[in-house]
Amino acid sequence: MSNDVLIEGKALTFNVLGLRLHAKQWGNPEGIPTIALHGWLDNANTFDRLAPLMPELNLVALDFAGHGLSTHRAEGVHYHPIYDIQEVLAVANELNWHQFNVIGHSMGASIASELAALFPDRVRASVQIDGFLATGGVSAEERIEQTRVAIEKILKPHHRARVFPDQQAMANRVTEVTDQTLEASSVLVARGHKQVEGGITWRSDPRIRYPTPLRHTRDQINLLLKNSTSPSLLIVAEQGDEWYQGEISLAQEHHPNLQIERMPGPHHIHLEP
Repeated sequence: MSNDVLIEGKALTFNVLGLRLHAKQWGNPEGIPTIALHGWLDNANTFDRLAPLMPELNLVALDFAGHGLSTHRAEGVHYHPIYDIQEVLAVANELNWHQFNVIGHSMGASIASELAALFPDRVRASVQIDGFLATGGVSAEERIEQTRVAIEKILKPHHRARVFPDQQAMANRVTEVTDQTLEASSVLVARGHKQVEGGITWRSDPRIRYPTPLRHTRDQINLLLKNSTSPSLLIVAEQGDEWYQGEISLAQEHHPNLQIERMPGPHHIHLEP
């Protein structure tokens, strides 16, 4: 192992596909290439507690576009997993990683599993923390209706984000509306806020909350799962998100290399102290 193991996250930036994506790097620069993907509305700090426990990895945790320190998408462009997937591959190419592992949480877990399904030659193995591709499949009718709603929404003016007096108030608000502890939410707020007149607000693009167009149908998801040839581990937080857990059996039915482990803990099980 290299003597230059990174215990504290090292700041990285990548200029890819017209975006400036920020990231943090931990572990052994000569270690196992691994890309870590955070959840919806979160940022790369979500791996601050987990990453130092895996010094054998060369772990790069991205801020997705519109999250953390990364730039927002251009006006009129939807936030859609297809863009996130191609940007992850672009970052891997910048790192000269033809093959790599992926660790994802929640939304990042869904993107990690879809990336592994679309590009099985690039992803050696994937770990999904309380989230998976096999969730949220829609009917053809729902796909059309949600796409219409998404287009209508993106044409409307954006609402101004709420302003908080300080990071403590922002972290308190997160604990009110999620299952996160104050310790966990404070870690995400530290990277996820910016100064504005009158206090601080979120760095994230408000459009992240908009409906997603062109979502996968159930049949499309099943085909993607069958195309997943690399080993995959799904960690289910027993006190985590329930909206996807009813579909885990479908994932096992269609994914040929899926292992499932259940652990006690909340949705941000990897971040809680």
